[in-house]
Amino acid sequence: MTLPGRLARLSWAVLFLAPPLLGADDVKVSAGDVEDQRFSDSRFGGLTIELKLTGAAVGDVKAVRTRLKSAKDDTGSLLYKPAKDEKAAEFEEFSADRRPGPSIHLASPGRDASAVDVTAEVELFIPSRDPGTKQKFDGFLGRRDKPIASPVLKAAKVEITPLSPAAYKSRQQANRPTKEQIAEEGKKHGASDEEIKQAIEMMDALASLNGEEPSAKSILLETKDPDGRVISVDVVKADGSELPAPSRGTSGGRDSKLVKIDLSDPPPADAVLLVTLRTAKSIVTVPVSWKGVTLP
Repeated sequence: MTLPGRLARLSWAVLFLAPPLLGADDVKVSAGDVEDQRFSDSRFGGLTIELKLTGAAVGDVKAVRTRLKSAKDDTGSLLYKPAKDEKAAEFEEFSADRRPGPSIHLASPGRDASAVDVTAEVELFIPSRDPGTKQKFDGFLGRRDKPIASPVLKAAKVEITPLSPAAYKSRQQANRPTKEQIAEEGKKHGASDEEIKQAIEMMDALASLNGEEPSAKSILLETKDPDGRVISVDVVKADGSELPAPSRGTSGGRDSKLVKIDLSDPPPADAVLLVTLRTAKSIVTVPVSWKGVTLP
């Protein structure tokens, strides 16, 4: 067979054997359950609308993020106003049988409202579209307190540092806001003395929950991810099999987040850090335009 003939046959083989890329038409997003809590004080209550995902590719979706564009009720009241410095929300882990599922949160509708209109974009993270979403780092337990050297992480503007217990506790203390800082921030936003007191008590309670001492079973990390590219961070065996982790905790934000993963048993020396990253190829965007979603 001539070279052009072989190339033609190869092209047809690639065309028919390659798995099709998933698109927006493979997943539909509709309004699910609606929870409406209306109060005369706009600071309380709100409207929650569940995102109901259906379609052939739902099983491939591993995380979801919603970008709201507009929302108003049938009396004309706006239920969503973007802040000037508003950042895109974090991706939320998704599985078809997980409850509660993803949802959008809006301001309370007017007392006389009976329906709402919503426009948005729902971003679906589908890692099967791009093998580059999974990055593995072996030997990380032997290189504590130094950022992992990786051109992939660098290109994504992500920094991940395995921490020793001493470094973890030091960062934890440094990142905790003082009572004076909480009070100052509260006053900037017009909070009352009672509301500031409650905020300080809540911060103390959260600190006590996250204050459990690291053990030999703990994996301690600091992540810096200003663009929200990290979907998840896990620890697995060298062969890729699961290392059960019954609990994990996080504190901080994208600029500096502390992660504590408590495994069922001390990790083996050759444990691997598995980082799942959002890439352009792994995202499918589904436009949403709901008209007349009925309020309960």
